[in-house]
Amino acid sequence: MRRVMTAACISDPRDLRRAILATGETRDTLITELTIGETFFLRERAQFDFLRESVLPHFNSAGQPRLRIWSAGCATGEEPYSLAIVLREAEWRGTAYILGTDLASARLAAARRARYTEWSMRGVNDAVISRYFERRGKQLILNSDIRQAVDFRVLNLASEEYPSVESGLERMDIIFCRNVLIYFDSATVRAIASRLIDSLAPGGWLFLGASDPAIAELVPCEVVMTGAGLAYRRPEANAGIHHGATDVVFRSPEPWEEMAARSGPDVPPWATADVADAIGTLGATIAWAAGTTDEPAPRDSYESAYEQADYDAAVRLARIAIDEGNDTEPAWLVIVRSLANRGQLDAAAEACSTALEGNRLSAELTHLQAMLLAESGRHAEAAVVARRALYLNARYIVAHLALGDALSRTGDAASARRPFTNALDHQKELAPHTPRAGAAGAD
Repeated sequence: MRRVMTAACISDPRDLRRAILATGETRDTLITELTIGETFFLRERAQFDFLRESVLPHFNSAGQPRLRIWSAGCATGEEPYSLAIVLREAEWRGTAYILGTDLASARLAAARRARYTEWSMRGVNDAVISRYFERRGKQLILNSDIRQAVDFRVLNLASEEYPSVESGLERMDIIFCRNVLIYFDSATVRAIASRLIDSLAPGGWLFLGASDPAIAELVPCEVVMTGAGLAYRRPEANAGIHHGATDVVFRSPEPWEEMAARSGPDVPPWATADVADAIGTLGATIAWAAGTTDEPAPRDSYESAYEQADYDAAVRLARIAIDEGNDTEPAWLVIVRSLANRGQLDAAAEACSTALEGNRLSAELTHLQAMLLAESGRHAEAAVVARRALYLNARYIVAHLALGDALSRTGDAASARRPFTNALDHQKELAPHTPRAGAAGAD
């Protein structure tokens, strides 16, 4: 708010209040400050791969001539433009209407300009960049044909103006609303999820982000388990169609606990043998972050900076490492923990969401997400995520503690007793002074 006041040459908070009650530049600037605009091209690539390999061929085989696609909470436009690029790369036979919406008009203005830096291209290969962008100094200018394939509009997802014919937000075939619902309270998540499902055409697809709350227990929908995570569909008469050899479709919401019971305590229900092997060796990949290795941190590294509580340097060095191709779980763990230690909980939550896109089997990152949800007072959601961490590693003591704490804060003391007991039981199995994974040293 101080930054907004400085930009608007306002010194009295009462004048700021008057300024933001009216539509205008000051209000737009405040909205931009309050919302998180972290995004990049082809983010969560597995979902784009699933779209190209499974969803688009289905629409093609059904003879659908035109697609209606909506990117909700599109920030500066990387996501809807990515959708346009995927359609082009997949040689979509028909036409497509792609809409990007966001609350911040300043970000939409940047989206329409379609001028980006290398930071927006992390993870995009040079061939795609050369096909769709023109380099001008340090800027990458999106080709006009892709730019013209996307419309942009201001929309508050918490409003009730959609779905409707007047808004143009109805009978959408595909909706991407990723890493947006994490910022709303439970009641608003339920309302938005209901409107998003209602905005779909029968058989239409909704994709959420890796960190967004699951909505299957909130609204009637069909859930599709894919290699890219969960996707949601509005049911249709032939909703039981097969979407791919590794995909599981079910209509009735099923609690995570029941799915875990069928799949075993340590392996999530969608896991293959290869995934189970990866989970079994997860501890080795996060040895430094868990504090279970005696190897000293390299000098001038993000690990060293973190150990010295120089969190600004830790974040900067970890991001440099990621940009240089060292996109590893320990680097993201340092970023998330450093941001949280600086009190930047929203930024830490966003970084954790990004980290989970490439590290879906990380019990520690999942546990950190639960802790961040708890810090923001979203204890019911924190409990769901803590359970997810335990599906990845049933002996993860701090996740048992996080689950017990979250359940107790929702008033469910009886259910909280079990995870606390499990934590004590696992604690007894460890030698004294053994560092606990995810904890700050031995206890």
